[in-house]
Amino acid sequence: MDFTAIGWREVIMIVVALAALYLAAALLRLGRLKRGGPVPAVRPSEPTLAPVAQQATVAPQVADFGEQLFRSGIEAELQQLRSEVATLREELKLIKVARRVSPQYTEAMLLAQRGVDAASVAEQCGISVGEAELVLALSRNKQEYEDDGDNDTPWSARN
Repeated sequence: MDFTAIGWREVIMIVVALAALYLAAALLRLGRLKRGGPVPAVRPSEPTLAPVAQQATVAPQVADFGEQLFRSGIEAELQQLRSEVATLREELKLIKVARRVSPQYTEAMLLAQRGVDAASVAEQCGISVGEAELVLALSRNKQEYEDDGDNDTPWSARN
């Protein structure tokens, strides 16, 4: 056979014919897939990946993996939400403290809640040491009041 007589036109026709055959085979496979029929393997010489008996055990493992993945996502989200709630509780606590205090002594009360000593509070807030000691005493008193305020027992019944 003499291949020197084949020109560009013939090569293009062969390529188009091969592409049409490939397209027809792909459409047949797609049609079988949509109908739920068996789809032939791309390479028939390739061995099957798992025998039928093993395929039955693979499906529950895949379902377990999916469930485990879903649970880990839920647990991660729950952990994130817990940390956000803890942060919001701390902020709410600081807001409650700031709301009950005169705006002039808000920073001093916040420092007192953190456990800073009177001299440091006085220095940072620009107030006298006596005022800072008073703020510390009020802060301790409010903490004791809040701790006792959790009980629903009337005052007369506690004494």
